[in-house]
Amino acid sequence: REHFDGEPTVGVVGVGTIGGPIAERIAGSFETVAFDLDDDALEAVADAGVDAASDLCELGRRSDIVLLSLPSSAAVEAATFGEDGVLAGLSANDVLVDTSTIDPETTHTVATTCEEEGVEFLDVPVSGGPRNVKKGTLTAMAGGDPAVLELIRPVFESFCDTIYHLGERGPGTAMKLSNNYLLAVNSVAVCEALVMARRAGIDEQTFFDVASNASGDSYALRRNVEGFVIPGEYDSEADISILRKDAMLAERFGRDLDVPLLLGGSSSSIYRL
Repeated sequence: REHFDGEPTVGVVGVGTIGGPIAERIAGSFETVAFDLDDDALEAVADAGVDAASDLCELGRRSDIVLLSLPSSAAVEAATFGEDGVLAGLSANDVLVDTSTIDPETTHTVATTCEEEGVEFLDVPVSGGPRNVKKGTLTAMAGGDPAVLELIRPVFESFCDTIYHLGERGPGTAMKLSNNYLLAVNSVAVCEALVMARRAGIDEQTFFDVASNASGDSYALRRNVEGFVIPGEYDSEADISILRKDAMLAERFGRDLDVPLLLGGSSSSIYRL
């Protein structure tokens, strides 16, 4: 399929912390329909022009492209499969895109099922958080058919400023887990280094000024120290359980690949609630 008949209708499943602002950005350029188990979440995006579907199957029937933005592998499976799942409403050559951070096994299962149904599938996790969604500056990590990625690129360009195509089925998920593993481990290291500096009599601002202009610079340093510690404002925009989930998935991914995780093999335990 080279193109849609006119502008595509885009469905978004899950309009929470990330999916909500994604749907709002998409609605600025495309007809957009959404589904969420939380009616309040659907009402929150209605003013941006996002129409609510009554169920997942209806969303699939109304959409040419469907984006999943869900918190777990189980949620992706529940939303995708079964008589009431979104896949049941999609037609051949429609496109299902999973932007969630989930395990590679689930990505493979969804991709295989889509192939059997004649539905195109891409795994395209995104990184950058809610504040960057609103600015349209997320980074997308795409796996799948490059021609299909080009087909849906205008949709992703409504909320991403960087889109990487990493290969066929699964590399988007693999890259997102690797990336979030870095964030989890770096965040722990930043906290430990900051405590060392404090106990040596170095204040937070000085610690940040020097480290951010030296070899210790990192996204975790800038996000956590400059963004949270120095101003004393700890609005992370995401629950810590999400980072713990991502770290656990990354650790299991590393073990499955026989990678010795010497630094962060148990980093997920640090994020226990």
